[in-house]
Amino acid sequence: MGIFIEIVRKPAIIIALVTLVGLIAMKNKPSKVITGTIISFVGFTMIKMGSSILAETLTAFSSLFNSAFRLQGVVPSNEAMMAMTLKTLGSTASLILIVGLFVNILLARFTKFKSIYLSLHLALFTAFAISAIFQMLNMNEMLAIALGGLGLGAYMAISPSILGHYSKDVVHSEDYTIAHSGTLSYVLGSIAAKKFGNKNNDAEKIKMNDKIMFLKDPIVATTLTMFILFIITCIFAQEKVIQEVSGGEMIVLYAMEKAATFAAGLFIVKAGIKMFTDEIVPAFKGFAKIFAPGAVPGVDVLVLFEEAQNTALIGFLISFGVGILMVFLLPLLGLPVIVPGLMACFITGGAAAILGNAEGGVRGAVISSVIDGLLLAIMPAVSLTLFSSLGVDGTTFADPDMITVSGLFWLILRWF
Repeated sequence: MGIFIEIVRKPAIIIALVTLVGLIAMKNKPSKVITGTIISFVGFTMIKMGSSILAETLTAFSSLFNSAFRLQGVVPSNEAMMAMTLKTLGSTASLILIVGLFVNILLARFTKFKSIYLSLHLALFTAFAISAIFQMLNMNEMLAIALGGLGLGAYMAISPSILGHYSKDVVHSEDYTIAHSGTLSYVLGSIAAKKFGNKNNDAEKIKMNDKIMFLKDPIVATTLTMFILFIITCIFAQEKVIQEVSGGEMIVLYAMEKAATFAAGLFIVKAGIKMFTDEIVPAFKGFAKIFAPGAVPGVDVLVLFEEAQNTALIGFLISFGVGILMVFLLPLLGLPVIVPGLMACFITGGAAAILGNAEGGVRGAVISSVIDGLLLAIMPAVSLTLFSSLGVDGTTFADPDMITVSGLFWLILRWF
């Protein structure tokens, strides 16, 4: 099981294998098979590399921000939850994922849900959340694997299929859809954006004064935004923390470097996305021809960022802002403080804004981002009690779908 988990935790390998099988099935020449497989592998690796750069920058900013505003509380982290429960839940979770993958393929082959969930690292986190519920209910392991696999497989087929209804308006294609654990945020946000927004007022086409037209460039807008955030945070942060994070570097220079690094990471992600989608989408037709005719790949939500980078930045700031507001509101509701995870706010907040903008323009992007920020705060706060028996302190699962799927299992099975 350890080998399987290691492979699943490296989604670039999965993508390369799917591309390889697809290209061979389409009877491409050996040169095309080799080229396409390597390009898809490198493209997805670039996405991972860019994401690591973003995560590193946001981690540094998070340390400064928490110091500046004296934030203390629970920091949701899927990776931390998996690492802390690997010994007790790893075997069951990996088997649930295997069963779930087969169920996903069968549903894509025989039902109207024609999506195959390729973001298997996120499916693995969800499998761990499901396994945690079964452990709390003291369920027989074989029954847990069977029920968990069926539930996870259904989620893996249905979730991208539903989201495809909204993502096609952004990527302008039905050849692939989005497979991500923030689907609940995206769907609720898109529905609200369509109802209360104005689709004609596109966030990417906002008219600007000629003097600030340079902000229309995504790299410039991203760099300046992150620079301002770092500078403001450093003004209020403790000197000791600033020195630790910056390594004693001059604050202005440090902020400039981090802002440029963040923008560079986003650029790498964008370039990797183009390489990855250019190869995986046509190759997947060959893969689907063998296993599930008519199926489409469900790929990571970051593919949306290529289409609307400025809107993604708006979504990040709003989602993060809502998360900060909830730090003060959650205790009033008798719930624990949830410190907003910057990477979660950036990815799900940005994606929510992009999808909300497609349905309801600027207003839709704002509404969708607010909903995302609320879910990222409230759902982990509620789930702390749910996962308390695991003995994991200071963290919980972060993404809405993981908490929703595992929570549904708990609500249904606890009566039995």
